Amino acid sequence: MADRTELYKRYSILSIPIYYLRRVYEFWQSEAAQLSTAAVGTIVILLTAYKFGLFVWSFIRPSTLQRYCHAETGSWALVTGANDGIGRAFADELLSRGFNVLLHGRNPEKLERVKKELAAKYPRRTLDIAVADASRTDQPEQAVVDKVKKLPGKLVILVNNVGGVNTTPKYQSHAETTPANIDTILYINARFPVHLTAALLPTLRENKPALIINCGSATGSFGLPYLATYSGTKAFTEGFSKSLDAELACEGLEKDIEVKCITINNTRSAGNQGEMPLFTIDALELARGSLAKVGSGNVVEYGHWRHALQAFVMGSLPESWLRAAMVPEMRKRKAEEEEEAKRQ
Repeated sequence: MADRTELYKRYSILSIPIYYLRRVYEFWQSEAAQLSTAAVGTIVILLTAYKFGLFVWSFIRPSTLQRYCHAETGSWALVTGANDGIGRAFADELLSRGFNVLLHGRNPEKLERVKKELAAKYPRRTLDIAVADASRTDQPEQAVVDKVKKLPGKLVILVNNVGGVNTTPKYQSHAETTPANIDTILYINARFPVHLTAALLPTLRENKPALIINCGSATGSFGLPYLATYSGTKAFTEGFSKSLDAELACEGLEKDIEVKCITINNTRSAGNQGEMPLFTIDALELARGSLAKVGSGNVVEYGHWRHALQAFVMGSLPESWLRAAMVPEMRKRKAEEEEEAKRQ
């Protein structure tokens, strides 16, 4: 008897949750609960289908890029960092759409070669070059602005593509990165495009409608080890683009100057030879997809559905899982770079 009383005292506390669980179960079996669950499920399915529909439409909708090809004296696009890779791909695609292109880079020999190759491919278009080292602090953007003023036409598109990690080593802990290398990354990826945009906004406003495309990176959202400064500049690019677009709206210019920030994931280029199955695209695919996004009404977008899918997958993972996959991969890249440096 004593043992039974002791057991009752010990487990009597369970009677309360058992009681409420029973009430919940009884409610769940009711017709009202079944109807409510069906209604909620239907709403969730419809919302999911709606979002999926918007996602698909964003990649098949017609672009409004051609509204910017309007100058009788010739519509010009400035592409920074156009020596190769993504910048050259943007230039190629814009030329194919009827725009003349001003190629920017820091190496005049490379620029002249690219100019010659593209001119042969598009003989009816006009190309020019602007040489400026984006890593310098002595107002390198002014050389580009001066070149724009001499164009035989109107500048209507600015593609702020120049960027990346041009320092050696590429993969390095933030504590070990020299102040000079930190400044170089900041100047190329943040300072130069911001100053260039500010200097050219009056020209773009005068030549309206005009378009500004800023090239961002998924590293700004996820952050990569050994690329802390670079990742930070790409988060800055997204914030800068959103703020600039809102500012133009405040001034009543939202229909005159369109601002877009293209978030870039794994893309084959001279500085990136890594492959990710399904998610890796080439530079021309990225440029073509990015220009197709013009006129969508959104500021920040992915230029290709593969990159959007990659971001969705990565964003769906718990942060701890994402880091567990990211850390060993970046350690591997850093070790490979160090081994390559030793062999040289």
